[in-house]
Amino acid sequence: MPAPKKGFQKYDLHDRVLSALPTLGYKRPTEVQERVLTQFLQGYNLIVEAPTGTGKTAAYGLPLISKIDLYKRKTQALILVPSRELAFQVSAALESFFDGDMLKVALLIGGVPVQESFQTIKKEPHILVAVPGRLRDVMAHYQWDYLWRDIKFLIIDEGDKLLETGFQRDFDLLRMHIRSTAQYGFFSATISRDSEELIKERISPIKTIRLSPQQMLRNINFYLTMVEEGKREPYLSSLINIKEIPQALIFCGKREEIYAVTGYLRNQGLKAESYFGSMDQVERKNILSRFQQGHIDYLVASDLAARGLDIADLPAVINLSIPEEFDYYLHRVGRTGRAGKSGEVYNLVSSEMEQYFLLNHHELISIRPTVLEIQASTEAPTANSNDKWIKFHFSRGKRDKIRKGDIVGFLTQQANLPADQIGTITVYEQYSVVDMPSFVLKRLEKAEPLKIKGKSVKIRKFLQAEQERKARSNQRLKKDRK
Repeated sequence: MPAPKKGFQKYDLHDRVLSALPTLGYKRPTEVQERVLTQFLQGYNLIVEAPTGTGKTAAYGLPLISKIDLYKRKTQALILVPSRELAFQVSAALESFFDGDMLKVALLIGGVPVQESFQTIKKEPHILVAVPGRLRDVMAHYQWDYLWRDIKFLIIDEGDKLLETGFQRDFDLLRMHIRSTAQYGFFSATISRDSEELIKERISPIKTIRLSPQQMLRNINFYLTMVEEGKREPYLSSLINIKEIPQALIFCGKREEIYAVTGYLRNQGLKAESYFGSMDQVERKNILSRFQQGHIDYLVASDLAARGLDIADLPAVINLSIPEEFDYYLHRVGRTGRAGKSGEVYNLVSSEMEQYFLLNHHELISIRPTVLEIQASTEAPTANSNDKWIKFHFSRGKRDKIRKGDIVGFLTQQANLPADQIGTITVYEQYSVVDMPSFVLKRLEKAEPLKIKGKSVKIRKFLQAEQERKARSNQRLKKDRK
């Protein structure tokens, strides 16, 4: 008698999926994967609520890929996500779940010319990962009848976010195009009862799977620290030093606070970056990539980073503001302690209202935060002024055929700067922005004339005021596009 199959082998998954999993470190299914795999493979429509970091993408991705006809070059699955960041993450995960290049996954997102989106659809990838706004733009131009003809699966990732942004009308329009026998899956860390009812009114029959946040967050240690109003930065500095936090995702409420905290950390010689919605998409992608690779130690972010940011071993999340809504808090804290790893969440609270929100959130997950008393740092920033990390403006960009590698080569040769001391590089059409220690400017002044690929280049500090103007400009462009 053959031995019973274990782990992922006991599921009816594609051979190329099973061969890819060991290289990803997947040994046995998580709880949400165990509960979803069999039912998805059997064709059930599902509503799945499970905390972040529990493996929801694999829960639907592995059976989805296994049910697609890979020999039929038609779009058979549509996955809708609320943000570009999550679209990139989901697309990369799906491709990693398959051993080989037979599976075709494509993105349909904003930030690129709409003509590129048309070409993406015409190539008919097996799986299309789309942001609703860009999908809406595409649908407004043509009917794209052949796109909908073969779609057998519709997955809504972070369904609560989409439903709360008035996605119902778009969803109803999609259902009119897609075959009535299509299989649906709604996956999110939080799905309200109202959202569940909206889904059930439209899709029947459908099963609901819920995992307890308490069980999923049990490997995270939560802390509460009361701080004086207006002194969050000195308390943050003390916390990082006392707890020896090597890397953290730091959440702030407003963009002005994000800039202030980032500047404070940089003045201490720490590798910190800002991250928020109105930044240029290319710059956001560069920053996320460097944070995931460990080249940035402290990412000071808005709630944009609470969804779609997957750091395998992020040791800590620090909340410098407490969101009023439980869903936002749950998504924030779920950035650490992922896939069974341990993590720490530090909440710096400066008002009774914030304390009320925090304690209310923890009642919902049945975990009490530990009170942590620390003193605000009274020391001035310890870094030498030359060690401060700042942004530099380079007068050359894409139109000059300048690439990141050209700038790295220029800095290592002309400024004698080790590659590991070069921060985020973002190359725009007419100029580039580079993060590096402030002393580099003095070195370059001695090395003049400065040339990249034989072209003279001017370098100066890229001031915070310029960053803010650029962010406002990006925000206006987004509004104009809408």
